Amino acid sequence: MRRTVLAGLLVLLAPWARAARPASADFLSLPLDVRALGMGEAAQALASGAGAVASNPAAIGGVRSNHAYFTHSFLYAGVGSDYAGYGLTLGRHHLGASFHHVGYGTLESRDEQGTETGTYGPSDTVYGFTYGTDALGADLGATAKYVDSKIVASARTLTFDAGGQYRLGEDWILAASGHNIGGSLRYESEGRPLPTRAAAGAAWRAMEHWWLALDAVIPVYDPAYVAIGSEYELAVKDVGAAAFRLGVNTRTPDLGNFGGLRIGLGLRVKDSVDIDYAFNPAGDLGSTHHFAVGYRFGGGRDSDR
Repeated sequence: MRRTVLAGLLVLLAPWARAARPASADFLSLPLDVRALGMGEAAQALASGAGAVASNPAAIGGVRSNHAYFTHSFLYAGVGSDYAGYGLTLGRHHLGASFHHVGYGTLESRDEQGTETGTYGPSDTVYGFTYGTDALGADLGATAKYVDSKIVASARTLTFDAGGQYRLGEDWILAASGHNIGGSLRYESEGRPLPTRAAAGAAWRAMEHWWLALDAVIPVYDPAYVAIGSEYELAVKDVGAAAFRLGVNTRTPDLGNFGGLRIGLGLRVKDSVDIDYAFNPAGDLGSTHHFAVGYRFGGGRDSDR
């Protein structure tokens, strides 16, 4: 009976197995959890804390007291992505708020004859509110997201994520989530749907400080892909622990042999501060770099960190 909680999330999304219209708002598919990025984006089962709710909203259940998380990513062609998240716990209830902004720099605008008419600055912003609790032995979470996208004209919409995680003993975690459920962006006349996707994953503790994770992701408007990753944590005397991460996914096969490769490093200081870094070679598009700092306060330690 308990396992039906996670299975139900995938059943809910099954009627959308494929759709004809292309999705808009690709920025909603950007991975934001730098820890998971270093593991090939295999994020479902090990997602934990305020920085991981974009991967699986059930991650908010990993906040034991208070958790703040900040990231900055250097993407392709000068594009930058910033994320800030905060989570707190009140008994069985977990609350989170998040802010995500993508800036594309300043671009030239031209008329139909190709004459320059000025400049404009496209940007995308997402405001999120997450609620989580536990039921039937599983951690459950849901996020409401207000999306504000600007090219020349602006478009706004409301959409939702939902997810769950379920532990099988001490060494296994199963998880599933659905993202960008509902909503569309209408810049001028025609509205286009958001990049809805379903995901399921598992994580296995192969050794005391070594996790292996596997995800299967099924976007509505793009091909399905898999991600596999690994994290090994090494204790550092009088400091905390260092984490070494490696992963790969099949999300972007057109970027070449190393396009799906991810490499990550992490440092946990005194069970209070996490510093994470992830690197993606990204093939012909150039490399991307992702940095994050997390801070836990008020007592407790996020799970699986």
